[in-house]
Amino acid sequence: MLRFAIPSKGTGYEGTLGLLESCGLRLLRPNPRQYTASLRQMAETEVLLHRPEDIVQKVALGGIDIGVTGIDLVRELCDDNENLLVIYEDLGFWHVDLVFAVPQAWIDVSSWPDLADLAVELQQQGRPLRIATKYPNLIRRFCAGQGIHPFHLIPSQGATEAAPGLGYADIIADITETGTALRDNQLKVVGGTILHSQACLVGSKRALRKDKGRLAQVRKLLDLLEARHRGRRLFSLVANVLGSSVEEVGSLVTQQPTLAGLQGPTIAPVWDKFSVAQEKPAQNWYAVNVIVPQDELLAAVEHLRELGASTVTVTPVHAAFEAQSKTYTKLEEMLQ
Repeated sequence: MLRFAIPSKGTGYEGTLGLLESCGLRLLRPNPRQYTASLRQMAETEVLLHRPEDIVQKVALGGIDIGVTGIDLVRELCDDNENLLVIYEDLGFWHVDLVFAVPQAWIDVSSWPDLADLAVELQQQGRPLRIATKYPNLIRRFCAGQGIHPFHLIPSQGATEAAPGLGYADIIADITETGTALRDNQLKVVGGTILHSQACLVGSKRALRKDKGRLAQVRKLLDLLEARHRGRRLFSLVANVLGSSVEEVGSLVTQQPTLAGLQGPTIAPVWDKFSVAQEKPAQNWYAVNVIVPQDELLAAVEHLRELGASTVTVTPVHAAFEAQSKTYTKLEEMLQ
């Protein structure tokens, strides 16, 4: 059995659930109080529900084969662990930023160099800059790179944004999605983003390397994830266009190569039902089908209109499989 861990609750759980269902993988969890489940379509996979922090550590130790967690936790807990592989770096949800935040009243502090100056000033007053955070390793490395010292890290596992107001820290280093909690606590972001984070898929190099059966299950999952992510950016267009031949219509459509599909249009004759019913000579209608990226959708529609398309129908592409999964090929290289 492939041991696949996902977050047990919150944004991570909901996002993972939505992603799996969009890939046709429904989570079967008969008892919501149990921390094990299964996946429809992947019977040889056991789903384990854990805290995101525990997922990182258990995958690194080899107790779990693969898992969904946050890239921030990977960088914090196991950044130098050779057994922990980041297989899929951005699963498309759980996007947050790790930032420094200071009281809004500090109008003279707006950048990382300002924090470095503040640390020096506080040292001259006989105490270090106090930083409340749940990311001590990341912040320690970042401060060293930015010349922010001396400082004292204060562990915080919840409601970090309240620390300056309660007086046990000067500033905080925490993740934020919208900034609402920071503003509600009269804090402001200083210096921009320290780390962009999102949900990722991690794997145990040791566990996957020694078990080809589990690796085969991972391949199925990566194929579905990759095809779903690629398909979400694509649309299928179908339009009827008049022409004397397939070659003529194909030539007209491909006058703008970027709007003629991924490899080229599919063109087929249309049975003209009106001409048959009215006993008139059939017109040469051809159905044109092209696949285009989302940012070229309107331009493609306009191009088909200019060719005389009577109607253009648009359908979202659910999944787009390539000849081979690039993510799995990369994983094979990492397992060497």
